[in-house]
Amino acid sequence: MFMQPFLIEKNKNKQIFYLWCSPGFGVVDIWLPVVKNLKESVNIEVYFVFPDKSSLYAVDADSDLFKMAEQFLDGVIFKNYSDRWLFSQGLELAKNSIKMNSIDRYLYTLARRLHSGKLSKFFILKSFGLLLSKVIVLMNLLKENIFSTNASVLTTLKPFGEVSGILYDTLAEIKFVNSDLRNKFSNTPKFSMAHGLGAVWYMDYFFCKRQVAPRNDIVIYYASQLEINGYKKCYGVADNNLYHAGIPRHDPDWIKYINLHANKDKVEDLFDDFIFIIGRPASDYNTVERKSKALRDISKVVCDQHGKKIVVKAHPKERLDGIDGKIYMDSLGKENYGITWMYSSLHPFTIGNLSIFCVSFYSGVASDMLAINKPVIEYLDLRGINKYDNKESLRDSDGHPVFSERHAGLVLGASSLEQFSKHVHSIINEYDSTVRLLHDKYEDYFSPIENSPKYVAKDIIYRVSKRAKI
Repeated sequence: MFMQPFLIEKNKNKQIFYLWCSPGFGVVDIWLPVVKNLKESVNIEVYFVFPDKSSLYAVDADSDLFKMAEQFLDGVIFKNYSDRWLFSQGLELAKNSIKMNSIDRYLYTLARRLHSGKLSKFFILKSFGLLLSKVIVLMNLLKENIFSTNASVLTTLKPFGEVSGILYDTLAEIKFVNSDLRNKFSNTPKFSMAHGLGAVWYMDYFFCKRQVAPRNDIVIYYASQLEINGYKKCYGVADNNLYHAGIPRHDPDWIKYINLHANKDKVEDLFDDFIFIIGRPASDYNTVERKSKALRDISKVVCDQHGKKIVVKAHPKERLDGIDGKIYMDSLGKENYGITWMYSSLHPFTIGNLSIFCVSFYSGVASDMLAINKPVIEYLDLRGINKYDNKESLRDSDGHPVFSERHAGLVLGASSLEQFSKHVHSIINEYDSTVRLLHDKYEDYFSPIENSPKYVAKDIIYRVSKRAKI
């Protein structure tokens, strides 16, 4: 069954918004409370756009966030492994249209490593990687034209007419996968919030060497006053387009909404007395060996010494059928699954709310947990890794190399079993004072705003309406 170009009767009475989901599904998480308010306020349609096929392919379709997002979208525009833009009526249909078997996945990963990874410094390997990428595209084109699918080919990125506004994260705009969208929507009004929460002002995004040219097509809803200079210098945002919005997804009504719509069966399946591990893929800063050691240490302290259990919320990019899943099984014990530890696809707010405390390997979700008064221990040992342990590295009070959240004091930092054990002891025995120390930092940095999603939605509607009258 050959795929047909997508045709639609355009609705001139509705405003069209695109939620530009780059670098991944985390952008949905940060924007969804605003999208909900937009759809309750005006006659609009919201389409999710995924320029990177891997981000839609990797997301857990069984997660609460995925299922909630389906309620607030009007369709999905996405790229697949044939490198074509497609349209589907819903997230699940779109995800199911991106199919890869184990051979496809191996070839795709190999090609990417050869033409973009460390091996790309060798001309022959880089050239072979580029050739292999083209072969993969042709193979997927052939498969799509033979087998039926739930998606239709788009001949334009504006199948519904002019787009009134783009909801996105400008920090990801420069990525190569976004080139089509950058060019097509260069003059479309854009509204941005950082998808990665926490102390982003310490990150490389905001440390450009030169002032960039000013731009007037973007409005930034920043979380902390400390982000202002970076947005002005590195992204050319004017003062009158910078607005403090707090963190919309931390709005109490939104958190309540998430918990009310959580899968009840999955909530009942959780342990009664557990700590929450916020997943993160193994990487060059959290190697297989270091992540394995951290998990073994966590299990030793939490399960063996304190008799608690563990619930893991996997990161969308963690391969539970690959290396990351093997790390969890080997470190926490395959034989202990369902007894002392388990995975969960519930929203972090739901898991965190029911947990004693949380552990991360470096994650913006730590700030989410502070919004519900749950302390987070960041267990990450960067010592001796030259890329992250050098004269330019951020440091904690012990002189250990750390990332932004730990440097800012938004998490309790641990680089060893001893430090981790010490923090667990303080949480269990001095809970209120330990949480207060972290939550005070959170309030100092972000100055939470009541009804933040409504505030942002109203501002977007006003700006788009004002522009339409010009």
